[in-house]
Amino acid sequence: MRDHEVAGLLDDAVATVELPPGLARRVVAGSRARRRRHLLLTGGTAAAVVAAVTLLLPQVGPLGRDGGGDVGGAEPRAAVDVPAGVVGSDGRAVTPEQVVAVGRAGTETLVLVKREPRAEERAVGGRAAEVWVAPDGGDARRLHDYLSYDLACIDGDVVCAAVRSTGSGLGVAVARRSGGGLYVLVQAPQGRTVEVVAGGVPHPLGPAPGGAVAEVTAAEPYDEVQVWATTADGQRYRIPWAPGAVLND
Repeated sequence: MRDHEVAGLLDDAVATVELPPGLARRVVAGSRARRRRHLLLTGGTAAAVVAAVTLLLPQVGPLGRDGGGDVGGAEPRAAVDVPAGVVGSDGRAVTPEQVVAVGRAGTETLVLVKREPRAEERAVGGRAAEVWVAPDGGDARRLHDYLSYDLACIDGDVVCAAVRSTGSGLGVAVARRSGGGLYVLVQAPQGRTVEVVAGGVPHPLGPAPGGAVAEVTAAEPYDEVQVWATTADGQRYRIPWAPGAVLND
């Protein structure tokens, strides 16, 4: 296999995974060194390269987690439609502009719908949403009629405070127990990426302007689960849990 073919194989195999810069160049260089040591190198080179890449990459299963379930992550997901029956505070079917976030939580769909914040919260940049759930094969129902968010930062988090002061919002997260699983629905403004960390296990979700969901393992979400956002310039801050953001059956 030629050097450019080896590099191409690596590029195709890890197109969606971040690896140390120059990996392909180092593998090609190693291949050249082996050719100097061996007079003949057969087509087995391709298998050796794939094996090397396999050792370097996490083993990602169909749900974006490794076979043992110890490494968090998420594959890109198709957009989730808002189920019928979800209405705004005016009693009418919600429009896309009213939806803060939507995502699948096990056999349910979670929907956060904008609502007018209370005057005292609006005055300090607070936002509010209603939380709806629509089980598969069932009617949509309101779980939470008023969830306030964007009101606080973790003490001492200067990045969080600076981001909030711009008026663009921090983002919002809710945790839902459903069918024995714990699902975290996160939204953050355009241009940011999000990550859920549960018990030290990271679940990177990428951009989530319309919502993204991670299934996590935790007994006490408020204590064991953290939700983080990273701005375009690399600054990272924590999205605070709002009161009532952990939704139980």
